[in-house]
Amino acid sequence: MKRDEESVKRVVVAEGFAVPVDEKQFEHMVSTSAKPVLVDFWAEWCGPCKAMAPVLDEFAAKYADEMQVIKVEAEKAPLLMERFDITSIPTLMVFVDGKAEYSLVGGRPLGMLEKELGAYIWVETKDA
Repeated sequence: MKRDEESVKRVVVAEGFAVPVDEKQFEHMVSTSAKPVLVDFWAEWCGPCKAMAPVLDEFAAKYADEMQVIKVEAEKAPLLMERFDITSIPTLMVFVDGKAEYSLVGGRPLGMLEKELGAYIWVETKDA
């Protein structure tokens, strides 16, 4: 039964949605992913977080082959907030092989997010 749940999550990501995870799932997701994981630390009451949600869904759809996108609700993950010293939201963090490598604070449009995360995704930057 657990395998089916994981399959559903993969389908959701492929269709263009950031996958919500809790503190228990977080460690497994970031440490077992074969590709970089972009984690969105957000809150329901946060306006910029709500504005970032469709941007992250679009990013997840566009770069599903290069990067996994997950969402962690900050108020339900106090241990992660403390562990990564997150004091502002939205905070986006990139994890590679289970380790935090890069972090961004605040909302961004898709183009800016692509530019800032270019080292982790394949973005065409050279003219042919």
